Amino acid sequence: MYRRRSGLQNLLILGCDIIAIMISLGIAMYIRDGAFLASYGGRSRYAVNLAPMVVFFVCSNLIVNGNQDFYIRGLLMEMISVIKNNIIIIAGCAIFSFFLRNYYLFSRLSIIYFLIIDCVLMWAIHLCLKKLIPKVYLRLLQEKSLIVVGDRDFIATYIKDHDTERNFQDIIEGVVPYDDSDIKYDSGIKGGVMEINGREYKVPVSIDGIVDYCRNASLDEIVIGSQGRTEKIIASIDEISKTGITIHYEVNIPRFKGGRHVMFRRTENLYMVTYANQITSVGFLIIKRLMDILGGILGCIILFVLTLIFAPLIKIDSKGPVFFTQERIGRNGRVFKIIKFRSMYQGAEREQKELSEKNELSGPVFKLDNDPRITKVGAFMRKTSIDEFPQFINVLKGDMSLVGTRPPTMDEFRKYSLNHKKRLSFRPGLTGLWQVSGRNDIKDFDDIVALDIEYIDNWSIPLDIKILFKTIPAMLKGR
Repeated sequence: MYRRRSGLQNLLILGCDIIAIMISLGIAMYIRDGAFLASYGGRSRYAVNLAPMVVFFVCSNLIVNGNQDFYIRGLLMEMISVIKNNIIIIAGCAIFSFFLRNYYLFSRLSIIYFLIIDCVLMWAIHLCLKKLIPKVYLRLLQEKSLIVVGDRDFIATYIKDHDTERNFQDIIEGVVPYDDSDIKYDSGIKGGVMEINGREYKVPVSIDGIVDYCRNASLDEIVIGSQGRTEKIIASIDEISKTGITIHYEVNIPRFKGGRHVMFRRTENLYMVTYANQITSVGFLIIKRLMDILGGILGCIILFVLTLIFAPLIKIDSKGPVFFTQERIGRNGRVFKIIKFRSMYQGAEREQKELSEKNELSGPVFKLDNDPRITKVGAFMRKTSIDEFPQFINVLKGDMSLVGTRPPTMDEFRKYSLNHKKRLSFRPGLTGLWQVSGRNDIKDFDDIVALDIEYIDNWSIPLDIKILFKTIPAMLKGR
């Protein structure tokens, strides 16, 4: 999935600026008049002063996006930007007072106080937001790992643009140059390194091995330059696209003096076209993550009660721990430990090879309804899906989501084809389209993959809510 840039952070900055204006005007009028809200006249003057300030400030920000370079402005440039904003606010207030003709409502001394207080307050708020917003984004959305493929000039230009934009969500894991002569090899480093803009970047693989690397690596996106060995890499890109990894491909287009607006994804110096199985806004992904957090908290409360009931039963029924952990493959190949109530005898994983011939699913996934390794208590927990409840801990940690695709085991993942890996381009979930579509009736793994890909390609918040509501009766009916 590719998450496009959102205006949500601009709205957050704008909202904080409006709050700063309200507070600054209140303090300014209090200094000037004593208790500005003590009388009806004081409240009226506050409202009449505030209205034009906010209206002109918001309108100016809608016309000209003053926060486009918010993250790359230094302390001095930020102060200059704040002063410009306040000049617009004062100008709006002056124009409004001119047409209103009631000059007694506007105090010049209050305006001076306001200008000083608001410049300092808005500047301080902007400095705090520069540190806070990146942390919030990374906390809610996780970082995106990517590699850059191209000739030396393209890689250097992209990294420069990446640094200039202060793109705190994108982590450059490595670079893959078209020309191997640019790589420095070291016996202690797997692959090699390449020096770009005075820094060394890891070269994890040569251009000829890029498909196999993307097949197995924990990678979200790949950026590809169009100058160089493009005739040889197009076939590789076609194969990589089957994995669900988002691909950014540089587009060289003519520049016209009269045509300044271009509808492409772009960095400061590069125009690019993006291919992705799903494009959505950051705002929707934040809503999904907040749903996960709220659902995770509720699920953990229920888990606490279930643990009190089933922990003694699990221990009495068979030897071993109450909880079972296993390494699973998450979003785009990330490894995490899934948590479940133990429903099998201890050491049951080692016996799976002996039962492989009885597998009821075609493909890399193992499924056996009457599995002899399942305990009596475990059979009940599996029938009612109670064994899955500890995964709400994984949801809170961010390893999983409430709705998504089921995470495969390490052995299953090793047997995946490129087409299968696309189901991992989304954060794995407790439930999904496959689970609420009659999972007991599906015997072909490719049918499971088809349902997972259908979910990924058509994902939306309403679809998640629909699946969640379908999950409850599916659990109660043991499906």
